[in-house]
Amino acid sequence: MWFKIKLSIFLIIILIFQLLGAQSWKKSLKSLETKVAKEIKEQVKPITVDFKVTNIGYNPLKSLNKLNLTIDFLCENPNPIGITFNRTEFDLFVNDKLLSKFHNEKGIKVPKNDKFTFQELAEVNILEAGKVLFNSIRKKEAVYKLRGKYFVDTSLGTYAFEVDLLEKIVNEKEDK
Repeated sequence: MWFKIKLSIFLIIILIFQLLGAQSWKKSLKSLETKVAKEIKEQVKPITVDFKVTNIGYNPLKSLNKLNLTIDFLCENPNPIGITFNRTEFDLFVNDKLLSKFHNEKGIKVPKNDKFTFQELAEVNILEAGKVLFNSIRKKEAVYKLRGKYFVDTSLGTYAFEVDLLEKIVNEKEDK
């Protein structure tokens, strides 16, 4: 009987030491993962992103309160590896006012050392935008700004890279 009790205590002590050892192994793996992630972020050059509003769609017969903006993104990947944007999220500002938030989860293939494009559709609520911004957009005098993130899923986790496109007039009227 005493032998079984001593054996049980001995097995419990061994189990405790194994669990403690497993915890330190997990901590060292997490530390290594953090170092690798930091190294990846340091080595990967930023992808250049530019955009242009290519279509302003307003059909009061379909929806009196909705304006659709088609945004073409022109990008370049200077890195020797291709990746996939698993998700993108953007906030659209017009004349410094947040007008729309949009996202994409369809996966955008980014070729290595090459240019690529993708297109997004932003819906603007006209009542929220106001008459002045609505007219500014329709007359192509608006100043657009995009702020967002693109996400890349890897075996080490998901990494987010921020995109902050500087304020500019992207559809400035041509002088006639």
